[in-house]
Amino acid sequence: MSMIAMSIPPFPVFIRGGESTFFQGEHHFSRIFSVFDLLYVKKGTLYMQEGDKQFEVGEGQYVILVPGKRHEGYADCTDQTDYFWLHFVIDDNEYEMVEDKELDWSYVYKKEPTFTEVGHYLFHLPQYGEVKRREIVEGQLAALLNIGDAHVPDHYLQQQLQFSEFIIQLQKEAFSIPSATEKVCESAMKFIQENYKQQLSMTVLKESLNFHPDYLTRCMQKTIGISPMQYLSHYRLHHAKRLLAETEYKVSAISREVGMEDVTYFSKLFKKVEGITPLEFRRLVHRK
Repeated sequence: MSMIAMSIPPFPVFIRGGESTFFQGEHHFSRIFSVFDLLYVKKGTLYMQEGDKQFEVGEGQYVILVPGKRHEGYADCTDQTDYFWLHFVIDDNEYEMVEDKELDWSYVYKKEPTFTEVGHYLFHLPQYGEVKRREIVEGQLAALLNIGDAHVPDHYLQQQLQFSEFIIQLQKEAFSIPSATEKVCESAMKFIQENYKQQLSMTVLKESLNFHPDYLTRCMQKTIGISPMQYLSHYRLHHAKRLLAETEYKVSAISREVGMEDVTYFSKLFKKVEGITPLEFRRLVHRK
């Protein structure tokens, strides 16, 4: 399998991203794109083709489709398939497609920085791969897409920083060596995912994971760019959106179902993050 080799800095530049779904019997449309298109599957399977290469992209896997080549779905989805998509560019299209190889930081590190010159790295991202730390990668993607309005300069620049962290994470995934910080972050995320319906706080996390709240916060902010409580809110809203789309539960019932007893706070948080109220979101989904 091929790898995308690029010199860093500068980092690739994020353009736009989102979450989408293909239902059973649907497939990705055909197009020739002028930018990179990264597809990461959360649930189901995407069947993608780039030129004469075919990729079966399952849960926890991704493919990076390169510019200038036709890509399309070569088969229909057999189940509902939920995925993230990210569009980005590499400066002056300065990249190479090279053969897959074993990597470590010593191979990637090319030039030591001095007091007046920047260091240089040669990243090698697998074009098609499976992540081993799904919680971290999916947390980074959710954080990237939840930053806010891309038309606000501050938010757009924050997205660029978060995207750079994601690219670094993909490179580290190719090494398969999680750091101590990543392990702590992964443990915290897993605990939150298993207990988000309960009343969680930093004190609960401290008592359950045996780490100081400040250390937990530093680990999560360094790894996925947000704090444990911010991740908890994002995770609760993710499940709330699913319930709004798939059930007729009242907003107050959904709020309680995802662990938020105060429905007023839930509605305010939902509108702050999504830009619309829970009921407006339900009407929008059903209209589609």
